[in-house]
Amino acid sequence: MRIDVIDTLPGFDALRESWDRVFMADPHAQHFLSWVWLRAYLKRRGRWLVLALREKQEGSPYVAFFPLRVVTQRDKKTGRFFDELIMAGNFAADYTGFVTLPDYENHAVAGFCSFIKEQRWTNLKLDYLSGPPSRRDAMIRALQGPLVMFRDNTPKSRNNINNSVCPVVALPATFDEYLETSMSSQTRQKLRRFLRRIENDDSYHITLATPETIKRDLNILFDLWRTRWAPIKGKEKTETLIYATREMLMDSFADGNLDVPVLWHGEQPLGALANIVDRQKGTILFYITGRDETWTTPSPGLILHGYCIRRAIEMGFKHYDFLRGNEPYKYMFGAEDRPVTCTLFRTRSGDNLQGKLHHFSVRFVYEQALKMYKKGDKGQAEIAFRQVLDTAPNHGGAEFGLANLSFEKGEFREAELSYLSISRKVADPIPALMRLGETRLAQRDYLGAVKAFQDVTKLAPFHHEALYKSGISLTAAGRRTEAAAIFEKLQNYHSDDMVNLQYAEKAKAALARIRTSAQPAETLSGSMLIAGSEAEQNRRWTPPKVLH
Repeated sequence: MRIDVIDTLPGFDALRESWDRVFMADPHAQHFLSWVWLRAYLKRRGRWLVLALREKQEGSPYVAFFPLRVVTQRDKKTGRFFDELIMAGNFAADYTGFVTLPDYENHAVAGFCSFIKEQRWTNLKLDYLSGPPSRRDAMIRALQGPLVMFRDNTPKSRNNINNSVCPVVALPATFDEYLETSMSSQTRQKLRRFLRRIENDDSYHITLATPETIKRDLNILFDLWRTRWAPIKGKEKTETLIYATREMLMDSFADGNLDVPVLWHGEQPLGALANIVDRQKGTILFYITGRDETWTTPSPGLILHGYCIRRAIEMGFKHYDFLRGNEPYKYMFGAEDRPVTCTLFRTRSGDNLQGKLHHFSVRFVYEQALKMYKKGDKGQAEIAFRQVLDTAPNHGGAEFGLANLSFEKGEFREAELSYLSISRKVADPIPALMRLGETRLAQRDYLGAVKAFQDVTKLAPFHHEALYKSGISLTAAGRRTEAAAIFEKLQNYHSDDMVNLQYAEKAKAALARIRTSAQPAETLSGSMLIAGSEAEQNRRWTPPKVLH
């Protein structure tokens, strides 16, 4: 078997036909593993990959797909970053895992797990894995070993709610049959009475979202949901959840896969549902609801779910899925549990396999190192820069960061060698050459500093900072005539750029000192030899342009 790694949207787009074929053939595949849902979800996320399994020969059809994402965390004790492989749909999907042709399930488990074992990660989270228990068991056998351990990772229940089951209603051919076979007589009578009331009383009506009303209807839903959950979850978490959920639901609506029924009493909304429509598998997936907590009867929840189940049956759908959580009300509708599992695999060392960052994480960790450096958290930045270099030895940006840290610690010779090395291999050597010159100034190697600054002006003839510091270096070396010529040129250069104007003023002042002072050169320029304050260095640090 052969595994191809797909990690770009064009590559994912090319899988559409093959994915749909495998998805429809897999009896355990759910909507959150469909191509259409993942396409919308992944386009808003970074560092994802799809493992695509096929026979060894090139061009043979794919037989299984496993979508994953890479998430990077930082160990607060050590300061080191580590990687997690998670399911691609985590934080939005109630079902995750892989899809496979039934005849290739064993091959899929073996192939995917073999690939995963070669990746660099500390945690592998199979959260809300769907499919038969045999899939999870086979993955445990394939992944655990001397380097990796596992444990059940089912989240703790809230109010005795078990989130490792999804109550699902199997829908018969008619709504009357459903009422007779799936509901208790008391609930059946109540639902029939409520639906008749809604249909016969003009003060009540149910609307379905249209392109013109979808924003309004979702606002109604989330306003009602917020009232119920903000006191429990807290305002910040509530708003974060609303933002993420709205984004996903709007994507589903744009794909034609979302229903938002709203129950009204006059102009007052009493409740709303957001139901994801899985036409491929013939399932309605109830995702989120909000209702007026002050309204008692008729029950908005009972009416809306009854209305949607009746509509689903009339449209030929086969299942009404209440998704995760065994809240008691779901079983009033005749739901039966479909299990999902959560399993955490963790390296025994507590560090990434192979001891290095996942290659998807290099850019992320580098950017975090830059943020820490600029915030003044230099020790943590150094740890991160070293991790990047350990994974990508030719990463000029991380090398530049470490060189800056060496300079600031007074390790000038080490910094000089690093800046020199960087300047010879990056696309834009100017930042490294500038720091090389400053490092030589700090060591009183004035002519060496002149050479570095002149290398800058060969590339950028009107680089004001390089010209000015070249003049300072020449002054310190006792070559005042040459320095004066540079300052003369610089002070007469006209520019609207404020930084350039500042260097022109500095050059004017330096030229005046050269012409009027009889002091020795080193004493004259003593305060100008070092590059400036640490804050100034941070402010103007531009990392070299490198591929990482």
